[in-house]
Amino acid sequence: MANFVEKENVFLRIAKYLFPWKGDKPSEVIRKLVFLTAMIVLIVTLSIIFVFKGRVAMEDKENNDLANMFHGSNVQIDTTKREELEKEFPEVQEQFLPLLEINKDVIGWVTIGATDPEEKPFIDYVVMQGEDNDYYLKHNYKGESSISGAIFADARAPITAEKRPANIVLYGHNMQSGEIFGRLSRYFNYGFQSSDHNDITFYKNHPTLTFSTLYDTSTYKIFAGMLVNTEEVAGEVFKYHNVHDFKTKSEFDEYCAAVLDRSTFITPDVDLQYGDEILTLSTCIYGYQEAADPRWVVFARKVRDGESETVDVEKAFANPSPLFYDMYYEYLGGKWEGRKWPEEIIKGYNK
Repeated sequence: MANFVEKENVFLRIAKYLFPWKGDKPSEVIRKLVFLTAMIVLIVTLSIIFVFKGRVAMEDKENNDLANMFHGSNVQIDTTKREELEKEFPEVQEQFLPLLEINKDVIGWVTIGATDPEEKPFIDYVVMQGEDNDYYLKHNYKGESSISGAIFADARAPITAEKRPANIVLYGHNMQSGEIFGRLSRYFNYGFQSSDHNDITFYKNHPTLTFSTLYDTSTYKIFAGMLVNTEEVAGEVFKYHNVHDFKTKSEFDEYCAAVLDRSTFITPDVDLQYGDEILTLSTCIYGYQEAADPRWVVFARKVRDGESETVDVEKAFANPSPLFYDMYYEYLGGKWEGRKWPEEIIKGYNK
């Protein structure tokens, strides 16, 4: 009996210490209420973090499983369903059939970082294309509500067996976990995490990427990466995402020149000419002016027929003066010192 009373007294003392109690002074009541409020906030915050990390981990596993399905060679699909899909998507590549069975908004696959079979790509995801550019910001490849969303091609420029845009624009979240386009900003040699702006090692290690549509698979050579604002309050907005086709050589040349002016690294071994197909990868970037709502954007061009897929990265160099937006200079200093890339990069360019 004595032991029971002693335990009860301990619990009672703890309760009196934590919760407002009859006879407490006002200051003591306030102290306890502040403490309890802080504890509730902490518990709720930890719960949210736990749920968030759990959902991200689950989505990462699902994406890895999907990558194994895409790259595998023995995934089976019902014969009737196969015939239906092949009729609806003529000329479709075999590996896309199981993905299309899940969601017919699947349009491609993007891979960056695999230089040999033993290396795991840091980007290796299905690409969707919906009816607008909002849906897959908050939904995964299965159409389920998702924190990470999915990588998706701009809905305004459909990719079909008959036609594809000259500039395919892909969007994806910059996830803190590194998933989706979370590792794309590693190409940014002017980032706060970069003590040496001249260090373009990451680009040199990963100068190419692979992009597959439902109908073909191609290697692309990365030729630029830029930090750009999306809000006019930060300065003139370069609307890279609104350009999907080029009616003339002049349009193509001027667009590429504008991209190279803003690129933080220059790649002389990757030349550009009218008729090239461009792939643009766009994601948010953190650590800069929130009012500018900036993006980090990587540009690559498709390897031409008969051209080597390799890039002489030793010719590449950091741009000593990329063209940034006004607010960047206002907060961080500096100014644009003019064009620093060799104009012969754009074949037949006349400014």
